[in-house]
Amino acid sequence: MALLNFIKGANQGTSVELLDDKIILGRNADCTVVLNVPAVSREHAVIRRIQGKFYIEDMKSRNGTFVNSKEVTARTLLKDNDRIKICDNLLAFYEKTPRPPLPDEMKRGGTANEDDDRDSSTVEAMLPSSGSKQVLVTQTSDKLAMLLELGTDMAQTFDIDQLLPKIVDNLFQVFRQADRGFIILMEDGKLIPKVIKARRPDDESDSRFSRKIVQRCIDTNQALLSEDATSDQRFDLSQSIADCKIRSVMCVPLVSRSTGVAFGVVQVHTHNRLMKFTEDDLKLLLSVAALAAVAVENARMHESLISRAGLERDLKLAQQVQLSFLPKRFPQPPGYEFWAYYESASEVGGDYYDFIPLPGGRFGVMIGDVAGKGVPAALLMAKISSDARFTVLTESNLAQAIDKLNELMQEAGMLDRFVTLGAGLLDVNTHEVVFVNAGHLPPLVYRKETNDFEDPVTRDMSGFPLGVSEGIPYESCKLSLGPGDAVLLFTDGITEAKNRDDADFHMRGVRAVLSQGDMAPKIMGERLVAAVKQHALGCKPHDDITVVCFGRQG
Repeated sequence: MALLNFIKGANQGTSVELLDDKIILGRNADCTVVLNVPAVSREHAVIRRIQGKFYIEDMKSRNGTFVNSKEVTARTLLKDNDRIKICDNLLAFYEKTPRPPLPDEMKRGGTANEDDDRDSSTVEAMLPSSGSKQVLVTQTSDKLAMLLELGTDMAQTFDIDQLLPKIVDNLFQVFRQADRGFIILMEDGKLIPKVIKARRPDDESDSRFSRKIVQRCIDTNQALLSEDATSDQRFDLSQSIADCKIRSVMCVPLVSRSTGVAFGVVQVHTHNRLMKFTEDDLKLLLSVAALAAVAVENARMHESLISRAGLERDLKLAQQVQLSFLPKRFPQPPGYEFWAYYESASEVGGDYYDFIPLPGGRFGVMIGDVAGKGVPAALLMAKISSDARFTVLTESNLAQAIDKLNELMQEAGMLDRFVTLGAGLLDVNTHEVVFVNAGHLPPLVYRKETNDFEDPVTRDMSGFPLGVSEGIPYESCKLSLGPGDAVLLFTDGITEAKNRDDADFHMRGVRAVLSQGDMAPKIMGERLVAAVKQHALGCKPHDDITVVCFGRQG
């Protein structure tokens, strides 16, 4: 059986059996033997079988064809062990399969009849073939070297954009018949080609691939091998296969270690109908795909960790910014005590409180709860904080100030968000406090004289949360504080705090704490927070917690 052995050049280390009567060598993808070197002409030379003999002719190439260092100017008979040189490619012609080298010849680096042009490091390999298909066989040591190189590359980088092209480059080195290589990942339900490479750089402008083949590989979670995709009934004679000029093709899924589901593919295909992939080629590509899948998942995990670290830094900064909106110190007017506590369930929260000093010995006291959690709630809280100061400072009537605050929220177009707000206006000179409630938990007022609590804001007086409705005025109520009296306000993170049995702290828990004697603002607040913490011990915080207390000294 006659064959060509590639000694040097593009296909070094491979062999091609000469099964046809006409074998064209050149750079064109339709050539029987493709020599992917720019100096090689598109159709450089042809080998013809005539009455059992093989002859070579140059096809008016730019750089000529040489046999045993002599230029071919006419049809030339090929003899056993002739050397064919086409540019930088050196091929050996054998009239039959050469015998393996003897041990002493291997020590010398070749067989006894080798000349100086023979690459002594080359080991020839050939697989049996049937019909007219041409099989390019890569040496086992080359395959192992490729896998080792890929493993090294994968251990040294977590950058997918650098890693994936290297994988395809290595595939071209091993699968000499491959004309195009792809790595395609499934992202958000779409097939996204991450690497598109052609053996000939001038072909890389064509980024088309057969979605029929790729989707079938992903859906079945199985590798595909086809000797001729254009006639393969599994692909329903897809037009995309014809458009992409796909002949022999291998498509192997990238499978997640954790789920066992394919999240992409590695694919190589040929344009030459005579160059076929084998089962051994498919096994090798499966090994490469297994390495690639691990590398991609590791890179994604690394990227996620980096992103998470960046997000944590951003959230930490957001937390610092949010805390900057809260009062740095409590008011200290003569005869009064103020105290507050704030804790978000996550890095940033949606609860809010403020003490706003006003002219004439007055103080605005605000507590609010933005619907939702996280960054969106924190951003809205920041806006409410600013707008509340503006409205309380510009409106002398607290109910009108809350009306204005609601209007500002409506004008901002935040119709998918709302804020519950409890507002108080304290005059330390008259000891009077005005309350307005916008859908918030009503305040509790401790009366030292009776050692009991009362609810100054009735259900009828509680208005809608801010942002829910426009044009509906808010009502206010006024009461006086005697010596030792105190006001307690809190968000629903107190009443809805859950224990391990998923039971709420509830208002019953609040009132149980408030029945323990001394109700000075700081003592009252600290007892309430401690009781909630004990109730929710060992549980993840359910919601932000905010408590505000103020009152007259007894």
